[in-house]
Amino acid sequence: MAKVTALLAHGPGQPEGDVAHGLELRLCLTPEARIDVAAYQADPLPWRTRRFWPDREDWAGELIQVDEGWALRSQRGEDEPLWDFIPAIMRPGAYLTLRRPSGEELIYRIVQVEQD
Repeated sequence: MAKVTALLAHGPGQPEGDVAHGLELRLCLTPEARIDVAAYQADPLPWRTRRFWPDREDWAGELIQVDEGWALRSQRGEDEPLWDFIPAIMRPGAYLTLRRPSGEELIYRIVQVEQD
């Protein structure tokens, strides 16, 4: 498993981003630094995620595969709306996108990738 940390680079009302807003993902990566689909399908344990904001309680969820893509699902329950997750190569400096159920996009810049 790897721990990927990304900070907000651009979002609604925050065109310059904010380093206090971030996302942590625990997932398996291929040697090419992409999400390892085979590892996801072989391991029944959830791939935990955490979104942190300075003025709110942390949001906890998990990364799930949906159709041909990925999404984040809240730990609050399966009735919660999914947030589309559009990954990139998981290396520092790369960007990934998180799309709210309303369609607004949050762009995150990966700042750290650590192997557990």
